[in-house]
Amino acid sequence: MAIPSSHTNEINELLRKFHDGNISSEEYTQLSERMKTTSDMELYKELEEHWNTFEEYKQLSDEKIDSLYDHGIKPQLDIPQKKSTIIRFKRYWLQIAASLLILLIGGIASKFYTEHQVAYQLAEQQITIEAGETGISAVTLPDGTKVRLNAKSTLSYRQDFGQKDRKVSLSGEGYFEVKRDESKRFVVTTEVMDIAVLGTSFNVFAYDDKDFVEMSLVEGHVQVTPFNNVNRIVDVRPNEKVTYCKATGELNLTRTSNRLETAWLSNELAFRHDKLKEVFSCLERKFGVVFRGGTQELLEDVYTGTFEEENLENILRVLQIHYGFEYRLEDNTVYLNID
Repeated sequence: MAIPSSHTNEINELLRKFHDGNISSEEYTQLSERMKTTSDMELYKELEEHWNTFEEYKQLSDEKIDSLYDHGIKPQLDIPQKKSTIIRFKRYWLQIAASLLILLIGGIASKFYTEHQVAYQLAEQQITIEAGETGISAVTLPDGTKVRLNAKSTLSYRQDFGQKDRKVSLSGEGYFEVKRDESKRFVVTTEVMDIAVLGTSFNVFAYDDKDFVEMSLVEGHVQVTPFNNVNRIVDVRPNEKVTYCKATGELNLTRTSNRLETAWLSNELAFRHDKLKEVFSCLERKFGVVFRGGTQELLEDVYTGTFEEENLENILRVLQIHYGFEYRLEDNTVYLNID
């Protein structure tokens, strides 16, 4: 049966592209399929014609041709068993099939391997989101998870996030509203621990220059695994928080109202019978400063009230009126003392 002219033209065109090195992966697949669906005898003429376009070819030895024919091609061919036919077919078919087709298969494998490596490298690339020096940055991840980043925070994840897993790395502070997915846990990695969830809302405080890392849970259920003890998995429930001390390696689970931990999300700072040391801690997070000094009596005193101010100096003046301390602000550090 003759090969349809359109079919022949397609094979010739694909072979030409392969020979010139301009064939795409889709065209490789088409060529492979055409060669599979065309009989050996029908394909012989087309390959011989293309073979003749090669200017240089080092002919195989008779021994190599006989070996390839007897052990590789002959058992798979259904052709007339006449001596003359076999000899003539051996000379042409093996020159074409053993050289051109092996070259073709090698080219396909090489091209697919290269493209696979490129795809893998693209998947390995990291997407990094950096929050500004002040304010809050909002991010929606590919799976629908919403993240709000506090100032000077960095969130990163792989290009193929969500395909096999859902992992992100955080440096700084972020509030996560995780899109539920029973098949893929959502994992937040910090420098000292992993936080794994299915779907929930929680806050992570993990600045590199701070001496502790903290995760406070608002809704849902999470599991925390410290890197210094991977066999310890801490189950955390709503209104609980895990605090890791970098200096000692201790991990503590305590109750919390989450007001202090999530105050940075709102322009309003609300305090209800909170110790002043917690108020100062909240201001540290909000404005990126550090408090130094102050007596134990001052720090253990309590404060109830709200601030709508976005100016640290104004807030400090209000607290100064209430507690009578003096302060000095230098290079993002607030020095406290009693009058």
